[in-house]
Amino acid sequence: MNVASLMYHDVVAHGADDASGFPGPSAASYKLPWSEYEGQLARLAASGLRFPRVDAADAFAPGSCLLTFDDGGASAVPAARILDALGMRGHFLVTGARIGTPGFCSEAELRALHAAGHVIGSHSQTHPADISRLPADALAAEWRDSVERLADVLGAPVDVASIPGGFYSEAVATSAFASGIRYLFTSEPTTAVLRRGQALLIGRYALQRGMGPDAAVAFAQGTGVARQRQWLLWNLKKPAKRWAGPAYRWLRRRSFGGS
Repeated sequence: MNVASLMYHDVVAHGADDASGFPGPSAASYKLPWSEYEGQLARLAASGLRFPRVDAADAFAPGSCLLTFDDGGASAVPAARILDALGMRGHFLVTGARIGTPGFCSEAELRALHAAGHVIGSHSQTHPADISRLPADALAAEWRDSVERLADVLGAPVDVASIPGGFYSEAVATSAFASGIRYLFTSEPTTAVLRRGQALLIGRYALQRGMGPDAAVAFAQGTGVARQRQWLLWNLKKPAKRWAGPAYRWLRRRSFGGS
């Protein structure tokens, strides 16, 4: 089973990077200006692909592409309006402890997104720096508390999630599935969908600032070398993320000018 999935985060006005989602220059590299976001969606809409929910009957049929938005930033609502106008469905993966805090969606906004037909899912409870290094009880709490918080807000079960920071491990996935997650998005740049019992692991291609409409369409359709390039870069970084731990995160902050 295969499907293309695209990973967005926040959409912001020029000069207002911290208005939505997590602050700082590292997070900002994943925040698209509105002009880039709108240009990408227009091209995607013209591509002939479908953009369903992950739980739709045709979600994994040829020609499907899943659109995901990590963190739960406040830009989710206006970003979803553009999806609505184009007949697309989004998956908004929310950091539970940030609901209703500055720069993030309120409970009412999440209910509105849910009512409009978009998927609301978990992005952990606190977005830990490296979820894969948590002890088992803390890891279980990250998924359990987030799922329970969102289910309480929505009045409906939550069975979709994404892993914060791309820090996948078998323990992270197993813990998420134990909390009731059936569809778990990773940051692995692949179209392969892996089955884990009754649950699915789904990779994604990340959209970053400066990537134009051609990149979004190439990720979605598999044209050109965009997918291969991101796969190569991801796998070059993976050992550093896994073994360097805090040193990798410090270097990443430094590379973006953070402290």
